[in-house]
Amino acid sequence: MTTENPKVWIDIEPDSFATTRRHEYEFQINDYTWTYQSRIDECIKDIVERLEKLQKHAPNHTQVLCMGHKDNFRYAIYPRYKSNRRGIRRAAGYGALREWLANNYESVILPNVEADDVVGLSAGPDDLIYSKDKDLRTIKGVHMESNGDLTEVTELEANRNFYKQVLTGDSTDGYPGCPNLGASAKFFSSDDWLQCYTEIDFWQLVQGQYLLATKKLFDRHEVTDPLKFCLQMARVARILRPGEYDHEREKPVLWDGPS
Repeated sequence: MTTENPKVWIDIEPDSFATTRRHEYEFQINDYTWTYQSRIDECIKDIVERLEKLQKHAPNHTQVLCMGHKDNFRYAIYPRYKSNRRGIRRAAGYGALREWLANNYESVILPNVEADDVVGLSAGPDDLIYSKDKDLRTIKGVHMESNGDLTEVTELEANRNFYKQVLTGDSTDGYPGCPNLGASAKFFSSDDWLQCYTEIDFWQLVQGQYLLATKKLFDRHEVTDPLKFCLQMARVARILRPGEYDHEREKPVLWDGPS
């Protein structure tokens, strides 16, 4: 059964950040003062052209722009989350571009979550997902590239990507995962990993790896409870899926492992 109005759920944050950065320039106010400026009209023109190109690849789908909220539940779970980005300045015009997009396109912001969570919570079986963020490959569905290519991520692939992220961590987002695993080709090509098919299989294997790393977790992060830390990493890594948000309380339903 198909929906009447299938949608393309777009994580617009990476494009917004890159667009304003691309059109930012230094401006001299006087002999002693320089500042940063950007032409918001150039930013708008740039990002609209990109959205129009995407629309041509999916002409029967309605574009929905997903944006992050100023508050993020992950900071309470793991205070060091994205701490490596806290000194990075957003380009001039970033807020103005977001406001313009929100006023001129169908858009969704949910309190306390990121843009990719909005995508993960919202995308239906007949919809498309567009994002430059690899984290969304933990969400099953049909993913669209900027050139229009489509890739289906099955539920098994989505789960495998999620549990791998719990183990490897993400240096870009500032959470460490399980020591020494990283993107270990040996482990992720092992029979133990490849023969996992259910979420319980994956979760038991992941927990076992954290238990094996007990000493290293304490030495590096002063972790005294490896399983608690494992769950902490999983909650940070997990892109929210349908049913994992309480709209009345405006907060996520925290993941407690597979049932």
